[in-house]
Amino acid sequence: MNFKKYTTWGLAINLILITSTAMAQTYKSASWSTNIYVGGSNMLGDLGGSRFIGNRGIFDYNIRANRLALGTGITMNSGAFSVGLNALGTRLVSNDGYSRQNFQVARNLSVRTNLFEVSVLGEIRPFSRSAGFNRFYIYTGVGGIYYKPMSKLKDEWYDLRKAGTEGQYLENGPGPYSELDIVIPYGLGYKFRLAKSTSLLLDFGFRKTFTDYLDDVSTVYADPAELNAAQPDFPVSQLADKSVVPNAIGYERGNPKNDDQYFIIGLKFEYILGGKSGDGCYYNRNPPKTRSTRINQRKMFTR
Repeated sequence: MNFKKYTTWGLAINLILITSTAMAQTYKSASWSTNIYVGGSNMLGDLGGSRFIGNRGIFDYNIRANRLALGTGITMNSGAFSVGLNALGTRLVSNDGYSRQNFQVARNLSVRTNLFEVSVLGEIRPFSRSAGFNRFYIYTGVGGIYYKPMSKLKDEWYDLRKAGTEGQYLENGPGPYSELDIVIPYGLGYKFRLAKSTSLLLDFGFRKTFTDYLDDVSTVYADPAELNAAQPDFPVSQLADKSVVPNAIGYERGNPKNDDQYFIIGLKFEYILGGKSGDGCYYNRNPPKTRSTRINQRKMFTR
């Protein structure tokens, strides 16, 4: 793991600790909630995408690459802040056949990546005292992912990390990329109250990673003969280059300048634990100040 990742870890963890400390000092009581997440995921990488060349973030979205995402978590809520531990699993998919770019269609690469994410998220409700907007929230945090890119060849699925499609196992190769990585989640959403202790959340989130290998594509084409010799148990050269006309050694296979990302959008069912009487929805516990409230507060300080 490089210095850049250590720095990212440190900044994100410090942010969460500062937020947690502020919560503990500002509010005397807190509630706990648990949630179940159901939504969809979409990979933003080197394969497939839209009419744009390369990774263009959300503009590279293609509806055919959507896949199911499921998750769960537990959260401590206090006033306008929350901190939670969450887990999410999904299968990211990308396929050059989805692209509108002729060179990508000709490249003919595809991948499915099983991914598991664990994250600590800090949530802020910036308009907690504004009627109508108090249920709007934004969040960020830090987490870790395990990912496993695979590709299909002649009705059989192969682990691309073990195959080394870009020469990772060659004598002078860089070695296999890690199957673990850091992720920075961030996003926004809105909470709809269903009952005293239950809410339905519309959640939209991005995931910034620090790897370019979620789709196993990053640099250039290696020598096919050397690939097969280095990993004789895999049809490496066929997994690395599925073009009708084979690409030249050293020809650009991907774009190493941009790390891969993914995003999720879905619904989160949230339940407040400990079912207290009255309004169990924590985001309704800071109602907007009325004119009479402000007048009484001024009187209290002028006595």
